Amino acid sequence: MSSTFDGIYIARSGVQTARANLNVTGQNISNAGTDGYTRQRVSQSAVPPTGIDMLYAALSTSCGEGVSTDGIEQLRDKFLDGQYRTQNAQCGSTSTLLSALQDIEDALNETSSDGIDASVSALIEQLEGLTSTGSSDANESTVKEAASLLASKLNTAADQLSTIRKQQYGSLGEYGVDKVNTVLTNIANLNEKIKDAEVAGSPALELTDQRNTLIDELSQYANIRVETTQEEIGSGKKVDTLSIYLADSEGNLQTSKYLYTGKDGTQHVGQSKPVCLVSGGKAGKLEAGGSQSEAEINVTDADGDLCGFVKRHEDNSPYLENSNGLFEGGSLDSYLKLLNESGEFDGAGTAATRGIGYYEKMLDTVAQKLAEVMNADNSTNDAGDNKPLFTDSDGNTANITAANIRISPDWESGYLTLSKDGSNAGDDTSGSNSNISKMISDLASTEYTISGGGQDLFTGSIQEAFSNISLALGQHIGSIGAQDTANGSMLDNIDTRRAALSSVDINEEAVNLIVFNQALAASSRFMTTVDECIDTIINSMGIAGRG
Repeated sequence: MSSTFDGIYIARSGVQTARANLNVTGQNISNAGTDGYTRQRVSQSAVPPTGIDMLYAALSTSCGEGVSTDGIEQLRDKFLDGQYRTQNAQCGSTSTLLSALQDIEDALNETSSDGIDASVSALIEQLEGLTSTGSSDANESTVKEAASLLASKLNTAADQLSTIRKQQYGSLGEYGVDKVNTVLTNIANLNEKIKDAEVAGSPALELTDQRNTLIDELSQYANIRVETTQEEIGSGKKVDTLSIYLADSEGNLQTSKYLYTGKDGTQHVGQSKPVCLVSGGKAGKLEAGGSQSEAEINVTDADGDLCGFVKRHEDNSPYLENSNGLFEGGSLDSYLKLLNESGEFDGAGTAATRGIGYYEKMLDTVAQKLAEVMNADNSTNDAGDNKPLFTDSDGNTANITAANIRISPDWESGYLTLSKDGSNAGDDTSGSNSNISKMISDLASTEYTISGGGQDLFTGSIQEAFSNISLALGQHIGSIGAQDTANGSMLDNIDTRRAALSSVDINEEAVNLIVFNQALAASSRFMTTVDECIDTIINSMGIAGRG
């Protein structure tokens, strides 16, 4: 049989739980517009009868003893969080690539009327004018000016690509590595604060919201995997410890060897282990290094071990190669690919990205072909190496690039070779301009094969080769843009599903206010009724028959 006062305890627990629910509902409503806030709810359970485990307890006459308020929890789905962060890494990767490619498109400037392609057309037009009007100092001067303008456009494009490379290298450090280091430190600090709060018996849910927001931010830089383990703090009590690891695109932990220094100061190669960026209150650190064309990111993990691929110097001492392979997905990966990879120029059979190097090398290769063909056309000796139209900035022809191509310093009036003996059947005069016609043909219609990385990349005229660079870039931008749009759409879908569970719905919370207020009123009324019953039992029963 239950105690006379059990009703009071039951009513009190109901009042306490209803009040807790009202407080949490008020907290949810107050933070409906707070970024990163996760909806909270009271975790409660029914209290069983006290004698339920007693051997001879009269269970048939006993009921439960009210409701227990077990704590306050957040409405989050770890699976959706993992999906969001994996997809966020893909968005970070494609958005970084797309932004850089659009900068390259602006540098090549083929959307305007004065780009490289337009300059090639202008040179052809001036050469055609020379064949129709005949040779003169004035006419040759316009050809020279058109050739000089084309060289200048190539110089400008190469310089702008170099500027983009510098900007991307700077962004790798300032907007990539430095940002990640700040986020890692803040997460580790929050881990400590959350642990202290949990040890003190507080759930620290608002701090957890801040940490989740930072983890979401971190996920745009690299694929990560978040794991939680329980840590013994004494007296049989445990608290959760959060760790963050680098992961591959499938969510598997990235492992790497590491270097450590022995007591004698000698460096040793350690065993492979997962790369942990944050472990409890300890944070790892990234460091951007290398050069603009061989950029790298070295990772010091949360234990202070320097992670990366280990090679050997000639003296057999270990050193760290760049840690590019540790990053799959995310903006850090894209920065490294933009700076380090050159697509097909990296060799046949590779899956290298068409980074900045691809467009630099393609521009150089076509500029070299332009100089090679035009110089040979203007030459009058068997070796084809006198009277060059294009040289580098030092007047040489061996290593011409888009950055250093110039018109020859020897190009003066009468420098163009108008015709060559036997260049066309029936030519019998040096004034036929047949060689100028050949120059026009070699620029506009003769097909050449542009090669790189041991494979043929393009076959067509020189004019078409220049046009193909911007065409290939446009296709590349279109492909990455489509991926970025698809990635963004998928991220929005996942975020919508997360929000449906975790964000505050004002209408739902308004209903909860009514429900929990009614529960509070009912529990209060129940307590009043029980109190009246006890008053009757104590003060009114047994009065009859008293003398």
